[in-house]
Amino acid sequence: MFLSGFIACLFVSVFCFLFSFLIWRKKELSLISGYNEKTYSGDKEKLAKGVGILLLETGILTFFLPFGLEFIGSITGALYGVIVVISTIACFVYIKF
Repeated sequence: MFLSGFIACLFVSVFCFLFSFLIWRKKELSLISGYNEKTYSGDKEKLAKGVGILLLETGILTFFLPFGLEFIGSITGALYGVIVVISTIACFVYIKF
């Protein structure tokens, strides 16, 4: 059970790292869902940095999630969810203000 969960989390974290690199460093903002070049009026650098850091953090947390579930317990899953939600809200606030 641990190995299948680890492989799934590894795939997800690699995709998060890849998209983080493409959005934050390469400024491929078209990869962000709902982004429209013509209608977005905010700071594009700030958007790329915020979403890139959010994806990087999510990738790191997802990589360590199966280890936490195996050695600490199911509280790790709840903590993972809370951290991701709080990080998403913080990213939204950072981009908007």
